[in-house]
Amino acid sequence: MAEAAVNGAGRPGLRRRRRWWLGSLAAATVLLAAVGCTSTIRGPRSPEEPTTVFLLREAMHTGLVLPTADGGAFVEFGFGDWSWFALGNDQWYQAFATVLWPTAGTLGKRIFVAADEAQLRQRVAWADLSAVVVAGPAMRSLRTRLEEQWASRRDAAVTRPELGWTFVPYERSYWLPQNCTDVAAEWFVALGCEVSWLPVRTGLCVQP
Repeated sequence: MAEAAVNGAGRPGLRRRRRWWLGSLAAATVLLAAVGCTSTIRGPRSPEEPTTVFLLREAMHTGLVLPTADGGAFVEFGFGDWSWFALGNDQWYQAFATVLWPTAGTLGKRIFVAADEAQLRQRVAWADLSAVVVAGPAMRSLRTRLEEQWASRRDAAVTRPELGWTFVPYERSYWLPQNCTDVAAEWFVALGCEVSWLPVRTGLCVQP
C-alpha cells in the first residue's frame, strides 16, 4: 500500500487527472478530424495514361475513390476502426479507445454506380470530393492490391446497408498515429502523388 501511494498509483486524484487528460486528448482529436486540412496531396506531373481518382471526405472519414475495371461505376476504399466503423459502436465515449491506443482495423469497400465524374458527384453530394489525375498503370496496380486484400477476408465481411459499406478485418491497427487519413495518404503516395508528412494527420486535401 505504501509503495502504491508513493508511486501515485493509489491516488484517486491523480487517476482522475489522467483520465481527464486522456479524455480531452481524444475529444480534441475527434474534433480536429472533422475540420481543417493538415496534409496536402499533389498529383504527379505528366502521368502516363492520365486517369482521374478522387479523395472523398465526410465527417470523420477519408477515403479513396477509383474507377472500376469495367466502367460504369466507382469503388471507394476506406480504413477505420473495426468496432467503430464496421460494427457501428460509434457512441461518443467509444472515441477514447479508438484513438488513444491501437485497435483492430478494418478495410471498407463501397460502390457508386456512375458513368462519369458528373454522375459520381451527384451520388456523393453529401461529401467533399476532390479529383487527382494519376497514372493509369499505378491506379490499376493499387486497385488490384486493395481488391485482393479485401477479398482475402471476405468470409468475415460485415455489411452496413445504411452506409453502403462492406467491411472486412484488416491486418493494420487503427489509432491516432495511423488513422484513415494516414492510410489514404499512403494510397495516394502509391499512385505517384506527393503528400506532405505530419506525425499526426487530422485532415487531407488536394493542393490546387
